[in-house]
Amino acid sequence: MEERKNNTAMERNTLISVIIPVYNAANTLHKCVDSVLAQTYPEFELLLINDGSPDNSLEIMNFYAEKDTRVKVIDKAKNSGVSDTRNIGISHAKGQAICFIDSDDWVEKNYLQVFIDNYQSSDTLLIQNLIRGKPRELYYKTYQLKNDFSELFIKNNLLYYGAPYVKFYDREIIIKNSITFNKDISYGEDLMFFLEYIKQIKAIKIIDAALYHYEYTENSLSRVQHSFNTLFTLHSAIKNFIAFKKPNEKAIKKYLYQVDWDIVEASIDQGIIGKKLNKEETYKSLHTLTLTLDNNHYLYSSYYRKVLFLLLKARQFHLLLKLKRSLTK
Repeated sequence: MEERKNNTAMERNTLISVIIPVYNAANTLHKCVDSVLAQTYPEFELLLINDGSPDNSLEIMNFYAEKDTRVKVIDKAKNSGVSDTRNIGISHAKGQAICFIDSDDWVEKNYLQVFIDNYQSSDTLLIQNLIRGKPRELYYKTYQLKNDFSELFIKNNLLYYGAPYVKFYDREIIIKNSITFNKDISYGEDLMFFLEYIKQIKAIKIIDAALYHYEYTENSLSRVQHSFNTLFTLHSAIKNFIAFKKPNEKAIKKYLYQVDWDIVEASIDQGIIGKKLNKEETYKSLHTLTLTLDNNHYLYSSYYRKVLFLLLKARQFHLLLKLKRSLTK
């Protein structure tokens, strides 16, 4: 991949596209947008995409567009979800780099400048820490994906750090490789985007800075019942990523397959049992899941998950469901 010329040139004239999807965000939008407009690094465009908000979010967005020429408003009359909204933002972006911010969050005034100061090349993805109560435990350095893959993922628990914010994406890499957010699923689309992007680069630099304030919402895997299709799609994406990277070390294999098992179990607990599928739908879904599990799912798992694996492979679906339900009583 062609690298940008140097860090100094980037500081002078690089345009950053800041993409904020907006849905019913009237109560938080002022603080969010004000924090972007107050950035010490001024070379950015702010794309505010209204996702069919029934409140007065659009009115607020238009107010800022009239106030500052860097603000551009895109109005979707019909709500279609955050993934489609982010994809529309990408299609309208003009910047060399893309940053995503959620409309109920806000950033410190040097948030963009820190990315600029730490820029290395288009082959290196920059990631900051974030403030959610307190900053996460991350290990700050530049990791070469070829040689530091295990250290990067295991020490930083990177598969649980796939959200689009606090990252400095290269727009050309996204466009050339047709990387988009999957709008047909309700969970994990951000991690899937992240994994597809990682396939196209050589390094990740985790920056010692926590300048993004994340406002917690009730939308975690443990609180929302997602469909089998959503969780199976995420499981398939993780499996494809493992196949692409072909890790050799036992430690990284154990980590990757443990995370994948979390999704496999969620697809059973939430997508099948939680959704109360009928017997035919249940057995069809479990059969589909069984076909995607390989020997590594057995090798790199707990004793309990080994039992689940054997029951699935033996097509003893009724016993598996009985076991699962007995543990949730």
